[in-house]
Amino acid sequence: WRDLDFNTLLPYAKEPFMKLYFWDLWIYFEPQYAHAPKTMTQLNYIISIIENTDDAYGTLGEGKLFTEAVQRWNIEAVHTLPDYVQLLYPTLLDACNEIDDDMDKQGKSHCVRYAKEE
Repeated sequence: WRDLDFNTLLPYAKEPFMKLYFWDLWIYFEPQYAHAPKTMTQLNYIISIIENTDDAYGTLGEGKLFTEAVQRWNIEAVHTLPDYVQLLYPTLLDACNEIDDDMDKQGKSHCVRYAKEE
């Protein structure tokens, strides 16, 4: 997901990385949570792009399709989505899988897996 140039591909997408990072750092300022600001910034950025995309292009029906795809958590669901979100869906899955891998390496909670099961 880091290699994607959202500003070029999605001109309405902003890059508020620093603002998001400092906001997350303000919440997770204690040393034992040093990894949290990076993780939260990554998720918040992707979520903000999804929200901006939905605001700019989405219809109620397309929003339902995206919600159903997220609930299935299967990359094959990308083919059921409108063109303008086909980039975002795998990006969301990849980011969450990357976070899950990082959490596993740290021996931390498996919250991403629990979210997928729900």
